[in-house]
Amino acid sequence: MTIMAILAAALGGVAAAALAQPAPRILQQPAISGDRVAFVNAGDLWTAAKSGGAATRLTTGVGVESAPIFSPDGQTIAFTGDYDGNVDVYTVPASGGVPRRMTWHPAADAAVAWSPDGQRILFRSNRSSASRYTQIFELPAAGGQAKALPLPMAFSGTLSPDGGTIAYNPLAPAFSADFTRYVAWGNYRGGQAGTIALVTLAGLASTEVPHTDAADFSPVWLGGKLYFLSGRNGPIGVFSYDPATKAVAEVWRNPGPANVRTLATDGRELVFDRLGELFTLAPGGTPQRLAISVEGDMPDVRARILNVAEEVQAVHISPTGLRAVVEAHGEILSVPAKDGVIRNISNSPGVMERSPVWSPDGQSIAYFSDESGLYALHVAAQTGASDAGDRGKGALRTYKLDAEPTYYFDPLWSPDSKKIAFRDNKLNTLLLDLVTGKLTRVADPDSFGGFAASPEGMAWSPDSAWLAFPRTAANHFQVLMLHAVATGKTMQLTDTAANVSFPTFDRSGKYLYFLASNDAGATRQGLDMSSNLYRPTASIYALALARGTGSPVAPEANDEKLDSAKPPAEKPEKNAKPGVPPVIVDLAGLAPAAIARRISVLPLPPGEYRDLQAGKPGTLFLLSASEGADSDEDAPAAATLKRWTIEGKKTTTLAENVERFEVSANGEKLLVGYAPIGPPPAPGSRPQPSYAIAGSDAPLKPGDAETRLKLDGLAVRVDPPAEWTQMFREIWRIQRSYFYDPNFHGYDMAAAEKRLQPYLAGVQSRSDLNYVFQEMLTGLSVGHLRGSGGAIPAAKRVPGGLLGADFEVRNNRHCITKIYDGGSWSPDAKAPLAQPGLNLSPGDCIVTINGNDLTAATDIQQPLEGMARQAVILGIAPAAGGLARQVTVVPIASELQLRNLDWIDGNRRRVDELSGGKLAYVYLPDTGRGGFTSFNRYFFAQTDKSGVIIDDRFNGGGQAADYIVDVLARKTTNYFQPRYGATERTPYAAIPGPKVMVINESAGSGGDMLPWLFRDRGLGPLVGKRTWGGLVGIGPIPPLIDGGSVTSPSVGFFNPKGEWEVENHGVEPDHRIDQAPALVARGEDPQLDTAVALAMEALKKTPPVEPRRPAYPVYPLPPGK
Repeated sequence: MTIMAILAAALGGVAAAALAQPAPRILQQPAISGDRVAFVNAGDLWTAAKSGGAATRLTTGVGVESAPIFSPDGQTIAFTGDYDGNVDVYTVPASGGVPRRMTWHPAADAAVAWSPDGQRILFRSNRSSASRYTQIFELPAAGGQAKALPLPMAFSGTLSPDGGTIAYNPLAPAFSADFTRYVAWGNYRGGQAGTIALVTLAGLASTEVPHTDAADFSPVWLGGKLYFLSGRNGPIGVFSYDPATKAVAEVWRNPGPANVRTLATDGRELVFDRLGELFTLAPGGTPQRLAISVEGDMPDVRARILNVAEEVQAVHISPTGLRAVVEAHGEILSVPAKDGVIRNISNSPGVMERSPVWSPDGQSIAYFSDESGLYALHVAAQTGASDAGDRGKGALRTYKLDAEPTYYFDPLWSPDSKKIAFRDNKLNTLLLDLVTGKLTRVADPDSFGGFAASPEGMAWSPDSAWLAFPRTAANHFQVLMLHAVATGKTMQLTDTAANVSFPTFDRSGKYLYFLASNDAGATRQGLDMSSNLYRPTASIYALALARGTGSPVAPEANDEKLDSAKPPAEKPEKNAKPGVPPVIVDLAGLAPAAIARRISVLPLPPGEYRDLQAGKPGTLFLLSASEGADSDEDAPAAATLKRWTIEGKKTTTLAENVERFEVSANGEKLLVGYAPIGPPPAPGSRPQPSYAIAGSDAPLKPGDAETRLKLDGLAVRVDPPAEWTQMFREIWRIQRSYFYDPNFHGYDMAAAEKRLQPYLAGVQSRSDLNYVFQEMLTGLSVGHLRGSGGAIPAAKRVPGGLLGADFEVRNNRHCITKIYDGGSWSPDAKAPLAQPGLNLSPGDCIVTINGNDLTAATDIQQPLEGMARQAVILGIAPAAGGLARQVTVVPIASELQLRNLDWIDGNRRRVDELSGGKLAYVYLPDTGRGGFTSFNRYFFAQTDKSGVIIDDRFNGGGQAADYIVDVLARKTTNYFQPRYGATERTPYAAIPGPKVMVINESAGSGGDMLPWLFRDRGLGPLVGKRTWGGLVGIGPIPPLIDGGSVTSPSVGFFNPKGEWEVENHGVEPDHRIDQAPALVARGEDPQLDTAVALAMEALKKTPPVEPRRPAYPVYPLPPGK
């Protein structure tokens, strides 16, 4: 044998060995007990020998099971399960068996630890929280009622071997996940970077593990020391803390780049997971990888037919309204309006297709596809390709667009079906000639991206020679542009004094209609909270395109018709399409001021119009906000669809509760999308709108089965592994296309993609895939980077009912300790036990529910399972004694609003008491609509106070709170004295005195921005803890193929000095105050109390200025007059 042959044989053997290696599996959240380990894979629990070998599946629930924890004797495993559409604590024998449900509250309950004696299970929940935090509860291992540990906030924790001290994290680490969602903030250094506190349960004496600015989390006790995970020396590794010496030591330095996720112990050695692999670590030793194999029936991997009716992302009408084209689960489907077959036009599992539109000639459907790795435009025959072999053989035309990762939106066919216009995420308006393949940018990019409003609408002239579209100018207003296809020139038709949107050509070719608003300026940057103050209106205008064309609403002479000879008809232009006369546009060289003289306002009232489309010649369809309608940040409110005609100037209402509509190419039919009614199909999801296709000349009948577009039967073949690979590439592409820093914070994404690609072959479920997604994104080291949703199996939710009260066990009964009533003037706060006539009070005990006896051995939530919003009968034993009585109440699905309102009212009363009535208290839950509403509710009702405490704690963000700081900065400018009544000041709606803001670690995003603005304006001191530290914001991102989502932080914050600020640090308080457990347990609020003390001190130094009315003037006549 030659040397070359020997070498080839050797390399072949190495290659064969490499091929024989199984793909890396995603094993995570390990627990250990002696020679056994438990862990999570594919959303189920497994156990295996520590020595390695095949694992045994322990659970097979429809939902996700997670967080296994061995009991101290190793016989039982507590875990977090989603068996009934609700996250609860369960136990199961370590050897296998039927899981036993331990908690029943509709809030999420997650297993945390066992007590050292195995008699109690610790879990976290927000069931009793007033805001965005959790607490740790304990319940008997035998079952029964849970009670909270005396800790203000707690996320994870572990009891010392003697059970007397708990080491815990008050808050969730920024790098966290719960299988259905994940946060991917690597190298986090903001205010929420986890500290580990040690608190004695007897006296609540507290200390902290010495802390840097990195996250410390997942504490466990072993051999008298506390072991934990930390990123203080780079990638997250293992550290220890000795309570005796107060020393922190690095136990194992993680070489990176992957992070350690979780840490557990059985009191003898540690176990942790790192990038899907499990390791044990003995004190003083080195990590030992566990060679565990996981094989079994993995249903999430199997290719199958999937109903995608709940995944519809886009619907567009065919030219005659006989069909509609739909985007769902990355496929393009043609659906009949009435009878007929559903066709899969794209038929490409594992490829993402978006934004389908039907050509006006009815022969083709265009959409964007990432089949090549970058999005391109595909044009398919309306019947689709019959099989994969037809792709590229005439049934499908592909047009490459950009060599860089780019996303495209709003495709619009020209009426001659030869061109398509669309927009991209780089702020361009583009035109593609389908005959030549030439791609043209028809105007300079829009001036603003990020948080700015996107241009609205685009329209072709009937002869396909002109394209009208809005472009965002330097003042944030949209101006109307017109592009001439023949010359390639683009002109600006309107000036920047009005905001123009939704252009549409009359099908006669005479007019270009559009919406224009002259009061939209304050709303054009939706990031500003002050934009919420206004609801701008628009009017509808018509531009006469030819010099000789009069106004469509010019006065009519109403003379008798003259019998005159008709002039000879002009010969049509050569090559002109029969029946489509050329549109005459003679606007070239005219300035917007001159063009304005061609513009007429239509006789329609100004309104909140949301769309405008032309129908047959002289016909307009308009969508306007319904009377009294409002919108929130997630979904537009429903609107009214109307038709208006030039002839007769008549307006007809066609449909109510409409979200969107579209006119067919022939003008005969309408596609109407109705706003969804009722709750979403799953928590966190949005219910789907319903659609109808009907004639355009008569009002639609609500709920008409004849016109309803039947999408219930939409089904596609899915190939999960192919989809997972597509989403892996999609997420990288999204970051490359949207991330605000083109250098990606120095992260080598190409190298990371190559490193993590092999793990896709080992992914066994969508939750496994989220693990990979989180790992791959953490290197960007940025806030607001997270993902959620996707095709994660979930059990049907059984909505548990809540009574809006606190209970304690007394004499083996559940007795009321507090009833939450929702406070005053909160009409939407439902308080089941506080309704008039019930006459319930603390001390009363609930002894039966619906006639069934209730004792302390049963969790009070168990008999209330499935009873949300349904009447139940409670048997009440009065606190004062006497015969039991019955009352009927309606439990609610969540108590969070009641508890939040009670917390706010308690804080307001505390501030009022401590300040002797001199200070106002205003709480801001966020800086979006909720914070705007809360500020207006509480601030203006207390303008008689001398100072104000602004509470920013737990602020969930939203907008930049310019409005709030503007109001807070108001100073008295003057006074007015009436003949009767008190002196008035200007502005009256102000509190000119001292102001103090309270902040904490859970105030983030807009909750970071608010204290930054407060300090920047010099309004007063900040009290509390450093904020979250996330001011690289996010905007809309296209959904993933299976309906999941991922963000891409796309807008970075810097100060006027040219410095990046706040991101990954937070806003520092002027007075750092902890919420000591012992003080909070006594009913105190150290942060709030400090704020009051500071405000009162300032008030003492600078008391309020009382108006001094001068003497009334006397104006005598001059002498001698």
